[in-house]
Amino acid sequence: MNQQKNPATDNAAHLRKGVLSGIRVLDFTWKTVGPWAPRLLTHYGAEVIHVERVNGWDDHRYNAQRSIVTDTPDANQVQGGKKLYAAPYFNTLHHGKLAVSLNTRSPEGLKLVERLITKCDAVVENFSAAVFPNWGLTWERIHELNPTIIYMSSSGFGHTGEWKGYRSFGPTAAAQSGLSLASGLPGQPPAGWGYSYLDVMGGWMGALALIQGLLKVKKTGKGMYIDYSVTEGAMSMVGTYMLDFQVNGRRTRRPDFPPGNRAIFPSLAPHNTYRCAGNDRVGQYWWVFIACETQAQFEALCALMGQPGLALDPKFATNEARVKHQDELDAIIGRWTRARRRYNIMQKCQAAGIVAAVVQSAEDRVEYDPQLHHREIFPIINHPELGDFPYEGYPVKMSRTPAFVHGRAPTLAEHNQYVYGELLGMDAAEIAGLRERGVI
Repeated sequence: MNQQKNPATDNAAHLRKGVLSGIRVLDFTWKTVGPWAPRLLTHYGAEVIHVERVNGWDDHRYNAQRSIVTDTPDANQVQGGKKLYAAPYFNTLHHGKLAVSLNTRSPEGLKLVERLITKCDAVVENFSAAVFPNWGLTWERIHELNPTIIYMSSSGFGHTGEWKGYRSFGPTAAAQSGLSLASGLPGQPPAGWGYSYLDVMGGWMGALALIQGLLKVKKTGKGMYIDYSVTEGAMSMVGTYMLDFQVNGRRTRRPDFPPGNRAIFPSLAPHNTYRCAGNDRVGQYWWVFIACETQAQFEALCALMGQPGLALDPKFATNEARVKHQDELDAIIGRWTRARRRYNIMQKCQAAGIVAAVVQSAEDRVEYDPQLHHREIFPIINHPELGDFPYEGYPVKMSRTPAFVHGRAPTLAEHNQYVYGELLGMDAAEIAGLRERGVI
């Protein structure tokens, strides 16, 4: 890594000014879909207070095994006789947030929750439907405590209807929405996506809902309840299948032949990945993607390959002909790319107006991608448990309201003193008493 270090090492988003400075969010989220949404608000200066249970921690905070970047366990954390190691994924989910511990199963702890609600602009959670009501925190009670607050609950199926009590996580949403059915090979069981992409997508949609709520409160002065069903949000990713059924009456299906990297709607050729010269550290071949959307692009590709006459061949003279003979065309292009380096191919194609990009691995993107380095998408911040660690930046560049990675992920209960002392006005003796009674 050679990115410049980010100076915001004190993990206090509210100390860096942004368009959301002054906004405070009380964050009871866990897993992935819940934490993602409020974390995105920290990039614009919002203060997010993440609540973890007393005598425990968020599921993603620690691992029982070393990671690539974590060599030393946190000596204070042991579970089942095993030392626990700080987990890098927690830093992706919670960087820029503050962290407190709180026992929500005690009446005294719930009183603290109510006091914090009066100090916040939003409260978010992604528990199953019965959790907050069992705490006595219905929307009516939350609104009574703070008439201008936004309360967002992210759940698998929403908080109304006969399925409101069902539990779920990302793969559940994928199955329920239809994405799992659409994935995989013909004649085989649904393959699924392997990683819980819908948790991440759901987090972005949740952040959008929070911003909408905050804007509405600013205009009206009235609080709002946001009931966000992740499975319903996931259906936005199967729009083509839904449209196909509505217009053509075709059911969701995996195609009779796997199209791979070829374009089937609309049909284009060439449109594929092609093997290049060389391979990576583990022996995997390198590839480049090339596509021609117009006749001019295809003619430019033929000229670049030193075969201008190819565009005059009846088998390749039109897109319709190229689609019909794309196996032969792919073989021709593949022979040309096989002798050349992937980045060189991309650069020359782009200079000629041809759509092209190297097929990159995660290592390529994080360590070597010059464009991402230029845009500073992975700023490095020092973490007391992980050392210098790259964080996921905000991908949107705005001229007047830029987003920043405002701080690292918090250590366990790091901000108890700030939240209970400064925000709630407790003195040292009161805070010590809460700790002795197991409330914080």
